[in-house]
Amino acid sequence: MRMSSASRFASTAKAKPAPARPASSGLGRGVARRAPWLLLLAACSEPTDVQPFPGQCAPFEIVAYTPRDMAQDVPTNTPVDLTFSAYPDPDSLSSQSLVLTTGVFWHTGAYSVDLLSKTVRFRTPGSLRPNLGYSLNIGATLRSLQGCATSVQHRSFRTGDGPAAAPDVPTPPTFAEQVLPIFARSCAGAGCHRQPESEGGACLEHPAGSLSLCDAEAFDALVRIPSRQIHRLLLVVPRDAARSYLLRKLLPATPDVEQAPPLPTTIGHRDPPGAALPTEQLRAISDWIDNGATR
Repeated sequence: MRMSSASRFASTAKAKPAPARPASSGLGRGVARRAPWLLLLAACSEPTDVQPFPGQCAPFEIVAYTPRDMAQDVPTNTPVDLTFSAYPDPDSLSSQSLVLTTGVFWHTGAYSVDLLSKTVRFRTPGSLRPNLGYSLNIGATLRSLQGCATSVQHRSFRTGDGPAAAPDVPTPPTFAEQVLPIFARSCAGAGCHRQPESEGGACLEHPAGSLSLCDAEAFDALVRIPSRQIHRLLLVVPRDAARSYLLRKLLPATPDVEQAPPLPTTIGHRDPPGAALPTEQLRAISDWIDNGATR
């Protein structure tokens, strides 16, 4: 699993005195200021003010966590991972919604979200201390993209003598070799974002939504460019796929449902129309963004 590395970060490595109880309000405040931009995309969509999601909240529950509750001898380089039943909102992550403590001290660190796996990650700037008990406190200000709150929960674990062997880091996907071919296969055709490869793959004079995804123009049309549907969000936020409107527009709100709408916080239908992109293609786009969204 790869995580967005720019979601939130508190740069102080030293543990600080913990509040008596994690705050239960103040969504998105605390560790770092929120970026003034955040999301974006459009593939063959027509902007609309209609949000195709009901106002009722589906359960937003933790379905898996690492380390497991009451785990012993946890390697000191282990990140805290919480996998949820719905897509977590990265803007709800802060020391009010997720805090790691030892006794009366709380630890600063980086918060991130992997939307594909619905996982929240918290990692301290350095390794955890060996042979020490830790508590993880989850607050109700941690929410899904639909705005549904999780329940207040507490987990605990104890570290072992030191770190585990670091896993191999896979080679990140490149824009030219992995991302552009996805656009060529799925975003081409009449009224879309580029000419089909069978017709030369040329750039269109009037691409859908004024978003050109031909090889020559796609990078400059995506990276750090505000969405035309939600202007405050960027289509691609380098190193932060969870806040990139492009990825949100591609992900289905309900996996394995062919005509599923896009995630909450997007406008219009999901792209491309019909079946969602295969998981490996979504992962390539997400990892390209999280690794810097380089040309």
